[in-house]
Amino acid sequence: MKRREFLGAMSVPAGMAALGPSPASTQESAEEIYARATSIDAMCFSAEPPPIRYAQYLRPKKIEALRTSGITALAMNMTSFYDELSKAESLFQAVQDRITTWDKVVSDHPDVFIKVTNMAELEEAKRSGRVGFIFCFQMSSPFGWDLGKLETFAERGVRQIQLADGRRNYLADTVWEKANAGLSRFGFEAIEAFNRLGVIADFSHVSEASSLDGILHSKKPCIYSHSGCLALNPHPRNVSDRNIRALAERGGVFCVYNQSGWLTKDPEIRIDHFIEHLEHVINLGGEDAVGVGTDQDVVDMTTARPTEADDHQRGFERRVNDFPQLTWEVKHMRVPELDHPKRLLHLAQALERRGYPSSRIEKILGGNYKRVFEDVVG
Repeated sequence: MKRREFLGAMSVPAGMAALGPSPASTQESAEEIYARATSIDAMCFSAEPPPIRYAQYLRPKKIEALRTSGITALAMNMTSFYDELSKAESLFQAVQDRITTWDKVVSDHPDVFIKVTNMAELEEAKRSGRVGFIFCFQMSSPFGWDLGKLETFAERGVRQIQLADGRRNYLADTVWEKANAGLSRFGFEAIEAFNRLGVIADFSHVSEASSLDGILHSKKPCIYSHSGCLALNPHPRNVSDRNIRALAERGGVFCVYNQSGWLTKDPEIRIDHFIEHLEHVINLGGEDAVGVGTDQDVVDMTTARPTEADDHQRGFERRVNDFPQLTWEVKHMRVPELDHPKRLLHLAQALERRGYPSSRIEKILGGNYKRVFEDVVG
């Protein structure tokens, strides 16, 4: 049964009837599911160990950790650490240079990595046991007003673009803009260009109104590559039930992030908090609508940013006048089990303990993202 038919047939909220355990005779182990699954983290970047200095390359220890991680593919953010990029005379050229750097990482380690620009390459990553890199942006600034530059980036292999990050731009408002405006006329044109060029539209960080405009306008399924559910915790980066439903109804995928201080107000974090967001999406849009995008270093974040919780607490204090719901104290920013190169295996194990059927676990680990990738990129 197709997902839309399933949703139409249900007399209870989508996914509720299927959350119980499957028969033991048909349930595989988490390790077996993980070995078979196409496992994808929908938003990542690479960072250096302390002192806190970011770098756009991988150290040998990280390469080895990824080689043995079992992850099929990672969406790699080519616009990480914008402070560094913004100093360039030409942002367009600086991001092209970064793509060239990552192309060299792949070419220098062909036994470990493969650049993924189409379905054949994603399937080859899984078949060969290599880690695929799906190049992505977390902002539209590298192409600005120029859709010709967007086309250049698509030709360089960029397959996923988030419309905006921390500030409004030519396309859209972000969650931090109190105006909550919809897409600009150029934003609508950009969505059409994404569809034409085979680029997945990503609405993480994008305002409620701008996101909904884009979801409804796109002829292809879209994603939130790394977000949480507003109904479970009132952080501005989390997304309303209305938008999650709209995304799911159009075949999109909502990927939950490993930003634990935004997932829950609780002072202690458990992987259950993360799973509650997965389940909320399933209840709203069905099991085809959910995935994982950790928004962290490709290997882990704990050693890279030991002050991360304190940094986010200071961010709350700066913004609480405009966003008075930011009242809780940030005590953590990562679910420990997911702060690891084998994070998707650990998630599969936690879902298995909850009695999730094998087919649903496989979809969450990356099967749903893979479907969108095939629909949009081909």
